[in-house]
Amino acid sequence: MSISRVGFLGLGTMGAPMAKNLKKKGFQVVVWNRSPERAEALKADGIEVAASPAALAAQVDAYCTCVADPAALEGVAAGLLENARPGQLFIDFSTVSVPLIESLAARFAAKGVDFADAPVTGSRSGAEKGTLVIMTGCSAATLARATPIFEAVGEKVIHCGEVGTGTQVKLAGNALIAGMLQCFSEGLLLTKVAGVDPRKLIEVVQASGFRSPYFEFKGKAMLERDFTTHFSIDLMHKDLSLFLDNAAAHRVPTPTAASLRETYNLARASGHGGQDISAVITAFEDLVGTKVS
Repeated sequence: MSISRVGFLGLGTMGAPMAKNLKKKGFQVVVWNRSPERAEALKADGIEVAASPAALAAQVDAYCTCVADPAALEGVAAGLLENARPGQLFIDFSTVSVPLIESLAARFAAKGVDFADAPVTGSRSGAEKGTLVIMTGCSAATLARATPIFEAVGEKVIHCGEVGTGTQVKLAGNALIAGMLQCFSEGLLLTKVAGVDPRKLIEVVQASGFRSPYFEFKGKAMLERDFTTHFSIDLMHKDLSLFLDNAAAHRVPTPTAASLRETYNLARASGHGGQDISAVITAFEDLVGTKVS
């Protein structure tokens, strides 16, 4: 079954620009969002709006979801399932739990729908530019069907294995990002308190074997107090919780991730949950009584 009409559900920081990129790449796009105004805003781009997930499923060849958490995905999927039909393709770009992904794949397979879990990384700027990295779990046949959609929203696709493996990799990757950012925050703050310009730490890091564009990007945001949301503290806390649940299910000890989650919980308790993850440094700044800039 060829794919020309694509539905997109979940039009937040990532979803809206991804839907726009699908339209730019020649797909006929139909969207739905829990907050209708976000969907209505895309009409100016020539994108159609569906009245419900069920209505969307009835008029497209493939549907993509990019929602905040497992509960949101369950709700959207229930509507899609009402009008799911053989030959359709379901791509989930969300970051949720592996058991939920496997359950959805089984439920939609019973309706003859191919399924791919395909969480992404690259944050808001990557979604806007169409340069996301996609880690997908699906069959080889489903990958071939999904590739045109993947290429419309991302620049690199990594096939991790069968359904669920993309989510496994994404959760591990986000735990790594959280660890990098926490150590970076601690180092910047200690440098500042000790009387050294934190910019010198960034300069040394970027000239060393452990350099990363991530440190440049987030370091600049911290020093300029620009906590515009690319990926929120609330969402990272959610992903760390999912990672820990996954680790517990496999009996793998992950003490570092447990500590990281509590740091993000502290930032949330301090009212920073909706801000970018770079704002996690405020949790340490508040305790010490010093800002890095």
